[in-house]
Amino acid sequence: MDTETITRFFTRPEKSLLGVCSAIAQKFNLPPVGIRIALIVLTLIFIPFGIIAYLVSYLVFNQKKGRLVTFGLLGALLGIPLSYYFQSDIIQNYGGNSGMFSYLRNFVDMVDEYDRFVGNGWDIVFNVFLSIVVFALIGGAIGYFMDKNEKNNEHQRK
Repeated sequence: MDTETITRFFTRPEKSLLGVCSAIAQKFNLPPVGIRIALIVLTLIFIPFGIIAYLVSYLVFNQKKGRLVTFGLLGALLGIPLSYYFQSDIIQNYGGNSGMFSYLRNFVDMVDEYDRFVGNGWDIVFNVFLSIVVFALIGGAIGYFMDKNEKNNEHQRK
């Protein structure tokens, strides 16, 4: 692959994944490659923050697109804190039963201690992953039916 093809791939104005960098570049009249590099650096420095910033930017800048992806992403983001309700009582009561925020704040320590005393801390991580998938599917289904309902209403108006 020659360098011109690689450069053209990263500087093209159309979307690569969800079109976030292109949308931001068009909105603020900036080169898309600058936005892409900034988000990559942000993700490498602050791993969850860069990914969350990308998803939030998608929701902000692409409101006219299909609701399936939007609600699916929102469901996945909500699945992380809501995974608290899929955990065992031992995990929910970790740190004196202080709720979901304590669960999120102490997640790594909680998995380590659970692994050390009970065994198989990957059960907790699997529950979080399962929650993300379940809520992403629920959100995607809501978005799909909202899009379908809107298309039916437009078709009936004609």
